[in-house]
Amino acid sequence: MVNSLGDQWLTFVRVGARLNQALERALSERHNLCVSAYDIMEVMWDEQDWIRSGELTARSSRSQPQVSRLLTQMVNADYVARKPSPGDGRGFQVRLTPTGLALFREATATVEGTLRAAADEDAAARELLTPSLPAVG
Repeated sequence: MVNSLGDQWLTFVRVGARLNQALERALSERHNLCVSAYDIMEVMWDEQDWIRSGELTARSSRSQPQVSRLLTQMVNADYVARKPSPGDGRGFQVRLTPTGLALFREATATVEGTLRAAADEDAAARELLTPSLPAVG
């Protein structure tokens, strides 16, 4: 079979799906988180300050309704603090609480370990996760 762009894309999709399933399992079992919540927390971690919910949606890979639903759950779990946005009566800002920061650090270690294990066990995952290094010569 020819290694077309379509073949490469399907390999990427399939490996990505396997990695996502492994991460969903590990995050759920160890931290009671889903990949979507981790994705949103990662954006807040990078921001290290208050961020508008719309900006959070734009910078994560999740839809606005999904972000809103997950933020409500994370506020209720004390992982995220929420306050009204200045000058916008309908909008709000969020940031990780100390509890959320600690959880994110722990979850990041789980993500890294899960991805390392997948790369060790699966050549396609290893190829996807390992950056290409320039040839020495």
